[in-house]
Amino acid sequence: MFIFVLCFFSVLTLADSTINAEVIQNQIKPSENAQYKITITNNEFEKQRYSVYSFVQGWGVDPSPLKDRIIEIGAKGSYTTTIHARPNEDFPPGIYYVSVTIESDLGERYTEALKVYLSPESPTDYLPSISATVDMDEKIIPQNPVPITLFIENKNPLDLKGLKIRIQSDIPEFVQEVIVDLPPLGRKTVDFTIIPNEFQQPKKYTLFFVFERDGQTAKVVEQRIEVLSVVPPFDVSVEEDTIFLKTFKFVSVTNPGNVLNTQVAELPVSFIGSLFTAGVDIGKNENDERVIMQEFSLRPNETGSFQVITNYRWLLYLAIIILVTFIFYMAVRSPVSLRKTAITTKKDGEGILSEIKVTIEVKNTSSKAIKDVHITDFVPAIANVKKSLELGTLQPKAVHHTKKHTRVIWSLAELDVHEHRLITYKIKAKLNILGTFRLPRATLEYKRGRKRRKSYSNIFNLVNK
Repeated sequence: MFIFVLCFFSVLTLADSTINAEVIQNQIKPSENAQYKITITNNEFEKQRYSVYSFVQGWGVDPSPLKDRIIEIGAKGSYTTTIHARPNEDFPPGIYYVSVTIESDLGERYTEALKVYLSPESPTDYLPSISATVDMDEKIIPQNPVPITLFIENKNPLDLKGLKIRIQSDIPEFVQEVIVDLPPLGRKTVDFTIIPNEFQQPKKYTLFFVFERDGQTAKVVEQRIEVLSVVPPFDVSVEEDTIFLKTFKFVSVTNPGNVLNTQVAELPVSFIGSLFTAGVDIGKNENDERVIMQEFSLRPNETGSFQVITNYRWLLYLAIIILVTFIFYMAVRSPVSLRKTAITTKKDGEGILSEIKVTIEVKNTSSKAIKDVHITDFVPAIANVKKSLELGTLQPKAVHHTKKHTRVIWSLAELDVHEHRLITYKIKAKLNILGTFRLPRATLEYKRGRKRRKSYSNIFNLVNK
């Protein structure tokens, strides 16, 4: 008959922690597990990590669940785990002590000897004895498949049919299970291919390869791995829609890495396009290419977006304005060009201006002849038109003197298409002229349709040097 004992083994209080060991069941057969309850209390005001391990030869001593090999306990907190002890070799019946060690990251260490009463089992049978080696990369890039090869060997004549091999991990994708048959003293290779989550948090993890036969754990192999940080360029996708010379680009930016990342997303843009795009930053990248730039800080697999609007309607508006302006100019511009110049033809002995030659240049710039043309020029009162001299290519129709000025009038019946005429005359100063002599505008009247219209020349300033 088996006796199940439930009692306290011991309570040990250390400077920073308290360890309580309690028996659940310690009288077993070779195929059974002894069970103990361990309670760890963190007396510190800060979080601590505890390692639970055992190196007893021929025995398998493990916490249940296996992740409790590393226990993290908050300030003034406590945690209880179960310890399973099982013989991995063919021990004769008797009393055995298996030790378990608990070590904190502050350097404390506590070792407890757990008493086991091993009873005979009839008929006598071999216990599973398995040798296992794991071949895999310890540095994991989450975007890549992870191949795992497990080399296992049966160390005794026990036929291990239906041997279950399970992978336990905090990473869900690594949780796998396979059933194999391992013949007596036989060897076998088991392959796993794991497709990790590409956004798996980068840190260190522990894999447990658990070998089970008939519901009993025969062996556990521990493998430590590290998921690496991956910081690739952001993925940029663009949806484009154009409505009457106006282009809308909806840009989505996604972080394909597994850590928070800040990058500048770039969208190529032409020089012409950059002139008609507003509301975004436009610059040049490392390759001296013109791009739209937008900065994002994104968590793994997070997506941000922005909109780019390129409005080419301004080109149409500008073309319409230019066309309307041209049409308006063509409609209101004078068909006659009138330009006035003057030169000094004579000075007295002291260099004082005394005689001036005035030239009026008349040109029909339209495609139609101009009828009934009258040209009037005004001579300031301080000068007279010289009557005794040749008055130019066209004789004046009339010369009228007033107190303010002298008015000289020429008349043309018609000014033909693109016809160019020069009118010249001379004036003599009544007084000495020093400095600048100002000649007023000349006026040209012509008939267009039923209306008479006017054009004006420039004002000419003659400087006496």
